[in-house]
Amino acid sequence: MTVHEPPHPGSGGTGLFVRVDGVPLHVLVEGRGPVCVLSAGLAMAWFDWDAVAALLAAEGRTVVRFDRPGHGLSGPFTAPPTTAGEAHRIAGLLDALGYGGPAADPVTVVGHSIAAFHAEGFARLYPLRTAGLVLLDARVEEGTPARSCPPRCAPARPPPSPGP
Repeated sequence: MTVHEPPHPGSGGTGLFVRVDGVPLHVLVEGRGPVCVLSAGLAMAWFDWDAVAALLAAEGRTVVRFDRPGHGLSGPFTAPPTTAGEAHRIAGLLDALGYGGPAADPVTVVGHSIAAFHAEGFARLYPLRTAGLVLLDARVEEGTPARSCPPRCAPARPPPSPGP
């Protein structure tokens, strides 16, 4: 994995290209504090997170937002995407940026739409690297057993119904 400055003007002052599994990924890192990774849904890119990234950075977060292969400024896929493959891609991106390894703090991963599957995959495959999981506009299968998810990543339970 290598990190390169972006060759494209207009890709953002803090934009970088990080090669993960042979694919150059466009990534922006903003702010300082606990790491929060933002992964966008289909046909979306890094700039779709502008307002959210600004709020998180202002609240003391390091915000990592990136274009998945075939989106935004990143290179094309080299193989069909899978949930596990995209989860490993997030881990590889974090490693390349220096947010990996045994001494690294766990991160919060936010996934929108299809990227929610990737974020959940990251939490399941890398529970010790996951501080929190946020799924936006995600599809949830009813009856999926929560016990396979680490306790700190377990799905929220609805509040009990108020009595009569």
